[in-house]
Amino acid sequence: MWGLITEQMLHRRSRWVGYLAALVIVGVAYAAGRWTWPSMQVYPFFFYFPAVFLSAVLFNHRAGYVAAVAAAVLVTLRLEPWDSFWIAQPRDQFAWLAFLIFSLFLAALVEELRRLLHRTRCAEHEARAAEQRACAAEEQKDLFLREAVHRFKNDLTIVASLLRTQERRIGDGAAKTMLVNTTNRVQVMARVHDRLRIGPGAAAEVNTREFIEELCADLQASLVDLRPVAVEVRAEPHPLPHDQAVAVGLIINEAVTNALKYAFPDERSGTVSVSFVRRGPEFLLRVKDDGIGFDPERAPRAGGIGRRLVQSMAQQLGGQLTVEPDEGRPGTVVSVTFPQASDARAAEPQPGLKRSAAVEG
Repeated sequence: MWGLITEQMLHRRSRWVGYLAALVIVGVAYAAGRWTWPSMQVYPFFFYFPAVFLSAVLFNHRAGYVAAVAAAVLVTLRLEPWDSFWIAQPRDQFAWLAFLIFSLFLAALVEELRRLLHRTRCAEHEARAAEQRACAAEEQKDLFLREAVHRFKNDLTIVASLLRTQERRIGDGAAKTMLVNTTNRVQVMARVHDRLRIGPGAAAEVNTREFIEELCADLQASLVDLRPVAVEVRAEPHPLPHDQAVAVGLIINEAVTNALKYAFPDERSGTVSVSFVRRGPEFLLRVKDDGIGFDPERAPRAGGIGRRLVQSMAQQLGGQLTVEPDEGRPGTVVSVTFPQASDARAAEPQPGLKRSAAVEG
């Protein structure tokens, strides 16, 4: 309570200090006007506008009002009849009244500008505080996303390890082949998560060059063994969103796996080429081999799991899938053209598939 009373007393004291200071400023203006007015031959109002403005700026509008009234009183001393508080001429009376009104308006205008400046500063402070809170929330979200990605990658690695363990317990046959294929697909997804880069706005992206090169190196190491088949990679570095990277990785996994398994029978030598480039607003993924190729007229129309998976991933990308013989050469070309992420969300999937005997599940 005593603190509140003391604060009010200090506020009132500062207010009276402002009033007294305004009177002093007006007194200085009066002295300056009395000293120079005879030589300038102008209305004495000129000297008091700066006094009113300065009082309102330094203190508040009330001090400006005090300065305006005091200036109006002192102005009468410099109008006919001289050194009197009476104004004889109607013209001077009108000028005096206009001066008083304008001075009061000037003090009110300065106060409004002061309040506007205060509101602007408060708004800027609140905007900076909100920006800091948003940045903190963004950093927290990025941290949570990185942790989730790390844990999910570990879970996928554990699943792949369990599947590998089961592979060793199963003899050769269709069951083991399916288990191996499933393990490879799980490893592709784990590799995507291992390559995720969390960017601004918690955008999870993968560098296409690093991801595709490492994926093809792993596929070659696990499938080629001692066979004379080379895997060449030409991938441009582009940031690819997480969902698109998973689809691209699975398509490469299926296409390269099928090429290594079926395109080079009887220990034939050859090359499997993987390319990923950007052409305007679209990406082009191609997996090409120079193996035995296939006859489109004799290609089976029934689809295996691998073929259906590739087609499903192409649809997910909103792209176009083609599987066809290499023009004028032996071998097969698997191509997927799909738009960038912003365009892919709006695009309707338009899958086009030419059947191939070389694409088996």
